[in-house]
This record gives sequence, C-alpha cells and structure tokens, in this order.
Amino acid sequence: MEQKILILDIGTTNIKAILFDKQGEIFGEARRRPDYIMKEKGQVEQDPNQIWQLSKETIEEVINNNNLKASDIKCMGIATQRASFCIWDRRNGKLYSNIITWQDKRAAEYAQKMTNSFFFKFLRGFSKVAHALTKSTKMLTASMLQFNTDYASIRTSYFLKNNPKVNELIQDPKTTISWGIIDTWILWNLTEGRIFATDYSNCSSTGMLDPFTLDWNSIVIDKLGIPIHILPEIKDTNGDFGSTKLFGGDEIPIRSVVADQQASLFGQCCFEYGDMKVTNGTGSFVDLNTGDTPFASKRKLYPLVAWRLNGEVTYMLEGLSHTCANMIDLLIDLGLINSPEETEDMAKSVNPSLFFVPSLTSGLSFPWWDDSATGSIFGISLNTKREHIVRAVLEGICYRIKDIVEGIVADTGIEVNEIKADGGVSQNKFVTQFLADILGMDIIHSKNPETTALGAAFIAGLTTGFWGSKEDLKKTYEVDQVFNPQISETERKKKYQRWMDIISRSLHYGDS
Repeated sequence: MEQKILILDIGTTNIKAILFDKQGEIFGEARRRPDYIMKEKGQVEQDPNQIWQLSKETIEEVINNNNLKASDIKCMGIATQRASFCIWDRRNGKLYSNIITWQDKRAAEYAQKMTNSFFFKFLRGFSKVAHALTKSTKMLTASMLQFNTDYASIRTSYFLKNNPKVNELIQDPKTTISWGIIDTWILWNLTEGRIFATDYSNCSSTGMLDPFTLDWNSIVIDKLGIPIHILPEIKDTNGDFGSTKLFGGDEIPIRSVVADQQASLFGQCCFEYGDMKVTNGTGSFVDLNTGDTPFASKRKLYPLVAWRLNGEVTYMLEGLSHTCANMIDLLIDLGLINSPEETEDMAKSVNPSLFFVPSLTSGLSFPWWDDSATGSIFGISLNTKREHIVRAVLEGICYRIKDIVEGIVADTGIEVNEIKADGGVSQNKFVTQFLADILGMDIIHSKNPETTALGAAFIAGLTTGFWGSKEDLKKTYEVDQVFNPQISETERKKKYQRWMDIISRSLHYGDS
C-alpha cells in the first residue's frame, strides 16, 4: 500500500485527524468536537486533557478504520488554532491552568492598562521618532505596539497576575513548570514528554516573538512578567519534532508543526510574494504573502511569520474580522434559518435593501479599530422579510473582507490580482460571488475542503520526500470554481460608498 501522510488539525470547534494520499486527496478522516468552559463573563477555556484525549482518539480511529499500521504512514504534521495556551509541569504532567483560548476576553481591561502604561507609551514614542529618522520597519512596528486579548502574551501575563502562587513557582529558573500553546502541549504528549517545542508560525502569533530577530521578544515578555525559561524551543516549521510511538508500536515521524491560518496559506499554494487567501470560518482571515520581508501596515497590522522552512523565512500580513460563521449560527439561534445551506437560495431570492455591520464580538478591527462598534442593521421597513436580513448578513461579511483587502493593499503597495478562498462559509456560492463582485477580482475556491490540514501535509511531505517540490504540490491543487466579477466598476463604487457611510454611523457606539 502507498504510504499516507497523517495530519492532526486542532481547530476552534473541531479536532480532526486526516490522511492524505500522494494526489493531495483525503484518504480518511475522523473528528471530535471539544467542550468549552465558559462559567464567567469573557471566559473561553478548554480542558487540556480532553483536547489531548480527543486528539488521540481521532488518530486511533482514522488509522484503525482504514486498516493501517504505523509503518503505512510516511510522517505526520500538526496544525492548530493559534495563541491558545496552557501551563503544566513537564516532570509529571500536572496542569496549572486550562487552555486559555484566543477567544477569552477577561484580560481586555488589563490589556488596555498595559498599553497605556508609561513604559509602553515611552516605547511607542521613542520608536515613532526613530522610524521618522530611519524609516525602519521594526521601529514602525514598535511605534504601533498595543495589546489586545488576541495575544497570548497579555492573557498569560493576566493569568500570572491573578494566580500569584503559580507565578511564584515559575520564577525559579530550575522549575519544570512550563508554558506552551496547543501545538506544544500536543507535541509533548505525542512524544511522551521528549519534545517541548513550537514553530515560528505559531510563535509569531502569540505576540511574544520578535519577527525581525526571530527570537522571543525579551523586552515585551520581561515587562509582562513572563520568564523566558518556561517557554518552548522554537523550531523551523518543517523541523524535526521527534516521533510518536503511541499508534501501533512503530515510530511515526512528526515533520511539520504550523499555525492554522499559515497552514491554509500554504495549502492554497500561496507560495509567492503577493499571493493572498481568505479563510471564512468562525471569523474571516485575510492573509498576504510578503515574501522574505516583514511588512508592517501603518494601521497597526504587525508582520507574522508564515513559515520557516530549512532556515528560510516567509512572512505574511493578516487582517481579520471576528464575525463570520458565528453570525450564521446566530441566524439559526434567532429562528431566521434552519441551516447554513439554505442561506444561499434565500439571499438570491430578494434584491438588496439592507446593510448589516458584522461586529458582534470584538467591535470592528482593521482598518477601523473601534472596539465599541456593535452589530448594526440599517434599512428595515415594513416590507423587510427574513430573506433580506439573511442577504444583508452575507453581504456584510464580504464588505468587511473588502475593508481588509483594500486596507492591506493600500498600506503595503503590494498588488493583488486574485484571491483564493476556503473555509465553510466560502462554500456558499452567493458569498463567494458577491465577494468577487465587490472586490472586482477573481475569487478562486479550492476543491479541497481541508486546506489547513493540507498545508500541514504539504510541509511534512516536502520535508520527507513524499512530494519533490512546490511545483509538484501545485499539480495536486484542484479548483472547485473561479468566481469572476459580474458588476460594473460604477456599481461597485456606489455600493462601497454606501457601505462606508453605514460604517461611519456604526463607529463609536459604545462611547455614549
């Protein structure tokens, strides 16, 4: 039997084990849905032991259901949700925290306090002057440094501040108590404690990596009270992450560890400077490959490491809207729809008459940066039907993506001619067509529904010779459909000008 590549994909809502063949197609799959712990306002945690147990179960299931042995698997890779962390003792596995996920908002006030502290105000001011003199991208990035709860750095600092006993224990340089994001925790379990590491893509998504030196940002984490000695080793995305002996006795080499959005960018074969993709999942994530140069947007987007392969770094810039598939879930909860699948025909059945601003969880991010903005709907009349609301919601998702795409292009000067789309909401053809219309560019929808896992497989497969080159990977890439713009530039501008007016009415809502 031809060997397969095994990928463990730990997302926000699902844990999946997926087998890929040499054609890049899914050979087998198993999945589990983990629980969330939300007992207090802003709390979004997960049980680390449950995440590990469900991960192990999915791997066992996909191997057993396909009558495979460990020797039938060439290698495996790991893709995970980013910036969700836990603290445990590497000596005995004792947990000192749950997984505090990227969605947890309890540190919001603390983040604001740290942003406005004298030290970080001084750092921003000094860096602003330095940037004016040197035009250094690093100084530009430092001049915009602000904390929010998306960053594992600020949530870690907040946790330690509120758990003084744990904080006291970890300050000892000889402690075996350690900090790790989900990839680190899972890797440590897969290797039975032999490997304590992360990769550059995951690390850069924590707010704790200096993307210019590619080392832990000692200035930031020192001021946040996080000791470097509890942090994992940082390896290349295709580094040697050891092997697991837990499935069938034989060793399965682990040859890729990568953050989910970066994995999706690789899975979409966005290997070149200027390649862009959008993932429409829980939120909408727009990622631009900026090559070997770290770009910083003048409107507070920081450079991220897309991947580091064999010592060579590729950077990316990312803008996101926190509201996408969760808005579809809300439509179900409100009784306006029964399932996501019916929204496509509902939206097509009516003409546009409403505008919806999707800012339900964290206000409006880039390029507006207004955390007081709330979800708003404009234009309701006695003639409004639920179909109009559904259409407005789907269009609102696309308008926010246009905000992000145009903002990134304007701030970087990098030309983008087409965008590759993936994620559950991108399977809605109304969404993908309207996105092409409002952006005025082709949207290429991937045939493979699991581009995150595929990206991790591509990286592991290149490392082990399963695939020979990136050109081989491009040959496996299959397009489901290309959506071309179908409205005029005049109509496009008119629609977007109306949207900009709606946005101006939605900003600063919470200020009152």
